[in-house]
Amino acid sequence: MKRKVLFQLFALGLLWQVTACQVTENQLGEGDGPPATSQWLVYHETQCADPWGYCNKNPDTRVCVREYVENQGYTVADISVTPAPPDFAACEACQCPSGRVFKVRVTEPDVAKLLAVGFKKL
Repeated sequence: MKRKVLFQLFALGLLWQVTACQVTENQLGEGDGPPATSQWLVYHETQCADPWGYCNKNPDTRVCVREYVENQGYTVADISVTPAPPDFAACEACQCPSGRVFKVRVTEPDVAKLLAVGFKKL
């Protein structure tokens, strides 16, 4: 009897783990795929002279970058960040690079606007 109860608890726990990890595409922030005319842009983050300012409200700076781009009226299809390499040496001045690189995929009409604030074509 004890073995049967333990097996049922194990099976229930396994079922719970499988279903709890299911995430829909809408929860990931990805729609039905990238827009037909989208382009990747990159931005090399500085110590504190970025257009979105110093991001201290969220440990994931991608949130601040996405909010900045969307608040400017641009459509963000995707965003990613490449961390600074472990051996990256940077100065502490505001305009010095931090080593992190943000990649943002936006629609074609927004490319020129983001190039004007420091983003570069990939």
